[in-house]
Amino acid sequence: MSVAQQTNAISSVSGANDLDAHGLESLAYSTALQAYLFAYPLVITERERLRRENLTGPIPFEPAAPINQLGHMTALSSAKGDLPFSPNCDTVYTGISLDLTAEPVILDMPAIKDRYAVVHVINAYVENQPYDYSPRTNGCDHAQIAYVGPNWQGELPEGVIGRRLDTNLGGIAVRIAAKDEADLEIVRGYQSQMSLTLLSEWKGGPSDKPATPPTPRHRNKYEGDFAWFKEATDLLGENPPPPGHKTVATTLWRIGITPGEPFNPDTLDPATRRGILRAEQDGPALMTYLAKNRGRKFPNGWDAARYSRDFTSDYAARAAAALVGLMGNDPEEAIYLYTYYDANGDLLDGSKRYRIHVPADKVPGTSDIGFWSITMYNGQSFMFVDNPLDRYCVSSRDTLIANADGSVDIWVQAEAPGGAKDTNWLPSPKGGTFRVTFRIYSPVQQIVDEFLAMKLALPPLELLDA
Repeated sequence: MSVAQQTNAISSVSGANDLDAHGLESLAYSTALQAYLFAYPLVITERERLRRENLTGPIPFEPAAPINQLGHMTALSSAKGDLPFSPNCDTVYTGISLDLTAEPVILDMPAIKDRYAVVHVINAYVENQPYDYSPRTNGCDHAQIAYVGPNWQGELPEGVIGRRLDTNLGGIAVRIAAKDEADLEIVRGYQSQMSLTLLSEWKGGPSDKPATPPTPRHRNKYEGDFAWFKEATDLLGENPPPPGHKTVATTLWRIGITPGEPFNPDTLDPATRRGILRAEQDGPALMTYLAKNRGRKFPNGWDAARYSRDFTSDYAARAAAALVGLMGNDPEEAIYLYTYYDANGDLLDGSKRYRIHVPADKVPGTSDIGFWSITMYNGQSFMFVDNPLDRYCVSSRDTLIANADGSVDIWVQAEAPGGAKDTNWLPSPKGGTFRVTFRIYSPVQQIVDEFLAMKLALPPLELLDA
């Protein structure tokens, strides 16, 4: 008996009265909403893949290039860019969209010892893969790393590290710290030493030409009712759920989804169809909420999507992280906390003034090459807020003015506070909601432990206007 026949048989028995029909619709709605969250990262991965599939070369000043090629960002992010995933202004990115269906690709990374640098890899579900290049794991020594798909079998060249992903599609973000033009010149030098080579083009070492991108994939176009679930089912077929997600994957039959087969709502009973359509209609509102409430609340109202080493079974948090941040490091490499709310629990408002008071004994500890930063974002677009100074963050790398007791006050408002306070000013929008993100790069172990124990207390945004 097919999945559709099983579902219809259940309906014919339990649909004898309106109460059972309502129950079946509710079950379908619940299952479909969970499926929406579960598959949402695949939709974001597809969005990023499509941005690169038909490129003929790298996009200038963006971390985007044809698939399986290096996309070097050669300048720090600004409000004039259009990166759709909360970029930082602390590091320069090199971005890679991976397609390992045909064969592995080998990343050659130079040694980077004078600054924070990390190679961050995700699968198609925007789940972090183990780190092979970072200050913590290999000391940022020279490395040649082969990224291998789940089904590939073969031997890798001598001296090349193998890293198997559990999906054929994925992504890489290489972050290298930079602060000003002098720093950027050094970073560009490191980028010029990087290469990405298909295994078949590796002739004893890296190739001096970009890898040949894969043939563009055929895609069905869907519109109208059930379009979202039809696309998501196609993507689930290309990137089957990894074994760790077996529990949710085994419930998808209840709404007619079988990865690897097209989604056909016409085979489903009316109550199940109604439930799925309700989930499809409610999905965007759910994501709007999760964008502001991604994970677990920390002391003083800060929030973190990646609130543990392994948060990937919290599908709501994982979906929100894909939408708003796309790629967030493991806490051992970098910690990210954000807030849309002030110390009173009210939404941050660009028409008001705030202060972040950092006591001298509460400054987050980092390694020698680590640092912290506080960045301003528009509350709707997740982009930087334009301002006359082109200042989008304040950082421990800045020469901030401290108070007599060693504490530091950060002034968060649309207009300059005036005088010496301008040095510690983080410009906010002139109106509307905004978001503030606190990043800690290369945190010391104590900070990581406090973060994982939900005890890391960052100072809140105190409202200055009565």
